[in-house]
This record gives sequence, structure tokens and C-alpha cells, in this order.
Amino acid sequence: MGNGELLDVAEDAARNAGALLRKEVEELRLVKFEDRRDVKLKADFESETLIRLSLERSTGLPIIGEEEGGDASLYKRDELYWVIDPLDGTQNYLREIPQTCVSIGLMRGANAEAGVVYDFNRDEIFTATQDDPLKIDGRKIEPCWEKVPERAILAMGFAAGGIYSKGNLKDLITRTRRFKKTRQIGSAALCLAYVAAGRFDAYCEEGIKLWDIAAGVALVESVGGLVKLQPISDLPLTYSIWAAADECLIF
Repeated sequence: MGNGELLDVAEDAARNAGALLRKEVEELRLVKFEDRRDVKLKADFESETLIRLSLERSTGLPIIGEEEGGDASLYKRDELYWVIDPLDGTQNYLREIPQTCVSIGLMRGANAEAGVVYDFNRDEIFTATQDDPLKIDGRKIEPCWEKVPERAILAMGFAAGGIYSKGNLKDLITRTRRFKKTRQIGSAALCLAYVAAGRFDAYCEEGIKLWDIAAGVALVESVGGLVKLQPISDLPLTYSIWAAADECLIF
């Protein structure tokens, strides 16, 4: 299968998972795990199971998923594999805040080859490969970005794996004050999809996991956006990420 055919498989899997997550079934919001910074619902696990079955049956490629894990060494090997977040924005989903999505990325080693981000609340799907740039609901999109910080919108997140000392937060505030507006929506995958679409001009987050960003990175890079990842050495598959329309928006 080529990347285009693999993308079609991923899109079908994402839509099926989204159909499950749209159901008004209270059981899906059953809390399976919770700590001070994170929460896992039955919906996370059921969605991942559904996606894995679809991808394994159709492609046979290895999978790294948020709930069931996978072989982290794939990131350093020259072979294709899937990276899935079955429900990005779990806390939003629990509280019925409609900014959640299904994220499926196709990677080769450390390179994002293709991605699908499905906003099942709006029935809006973002897709791209490196050879077939961003489409939203099948329509080709060319982003119209602001490339001057004073006119740009910066999306931000505070991941569970981030370090938020007073010094770090003070530095973050100083750096972000030059942007026209900042936004925090609680879904890394949607933030990246919105950068790719030109709705946001930049996005940054510290301590984010690969499954949160794999698909979105492919979307941003497909339209010529810049992505910088910095591994966090003590945590596997964990990064600080900057994605932007232009170098001047990365700090």
C-alpha cells in the first residue's frame, strides 16, 4: 500500500471511532483512571480497540497507541508504523466540551508521513500526506497565516508531562505577550490541525506525547509549516513542540 491508500484506511478508522464517541452513552464517560493532571475514560480504551482492529486487519503495520502502548524503538527505525490517540481531549469529552478528536498518524521512524485528525463533534476531518497536502472534508486547503507576532494567534497547552515552575511560567508569559492573542483548547491534535488550516498561526506545548502530535505534525508539514520537536530525555516519546507558519513565531 502507498501512503495515499494507507491514509484512506486511517480515515475510515477515524470515522468509525468518531461514530462510537458521538453516541450518547453515559457508560463511555466512565472514569477508568484519574490523577491530579490526567483522566482516562472507558471511551479512550473502546475507541483505541476499534482503531487497532481496523488498522491491523487492513495494513498489518505496527501500532503505538496512547492506551495500549507499543514499541517505542520504532521511532528510531526506518519502517512505517501507526501512532494513534483514540480520544484527544479526554477531559473536554468528560465535561461535554466539544473540542475533542480522533488522531491517527502514519510515521516512518521520526518522520510524519501522513495524518488524520477527525473532529467528530463537527464532523470535520483533516487529512494529508507529504505528497498530498492538507484537505478538510476532501477539499484542498491553502492556509492564510499571519507571520508577524503582533498579528498572530498562538495556541498553547499545558500537558501532564510539562514542568511548570514559577520561573518557567514567568518566562512563558514574557515570550507570549508579543502575540496578538493566545488560545488554549485542550486538544493538541486540533491545535496542530488548526495551524495547518490557518486558523491558528503557531502552537507550543511542553511535555506532549507522540500520539498527541503525530498526525498533526504531518498536517502542518504538508502545507509548508515549520515544526520543531525537542525530546524530553527522562520520558519516552515525550517532547516540547513548536509548530508555526514562520520561524519568527517560534520561541
